[in-house]
Amino acid sequence: MVSAGKDCIGKAAAARSGLMGEDREQLVGLKPVGTVRMLVPGAHLFAEGAEAVSDNDEGYITSAAFSPTLGHFLGLGFLRNGRARLGQRVRMVDHLKGVEAICEVQDPVQYDSDGGRMRG
Repeated sequence: MVSAGKDCIGKAAAARSGLMGEDREQLVGLKPVGTVRMLVPGAHLFAEGAEAVSDNDEGYITSAAFSPTLGHFLGLGFLRNGRARLGQRVRMVDHLKGVEAICEVQDPVQYDSDGGRMRG
C-alpha cells in the first residue's frame, strides 16, 4: 500500500527485514475441513502433525464468520510464510475453549476475487 516511487512517513520502517522477509506472518484465508466446521478468532495455528505448544506456533486467526453465500465458515489469519502455503492444511487450536480443527490455507479473497460482482 506504500508507493515505491514516493517518499512518506513510515517508508523506512516498512522496509525493515522483518516486514519484508518471506518467512514473516502473512494474511491468509482459512477454511475448516473435517468434522469441526467452525473457526475461533484468537486460536493459534500449528503444522498438522505438530504438538500445540508455543515453540511450534505458526500464526493465529484474527477473524471468523459463517458465509451464507459459500455455506461454511471462513477465517482470516496471519500464518508464517502464508502466501507460499496456499492449499496446505494447518491445525487450529484454542486451548481456552477446547476446540481443535484442521483448516485449509486459502487466498484471503474467497468470493468475487476479480471484482466483477462488485463493479456490476
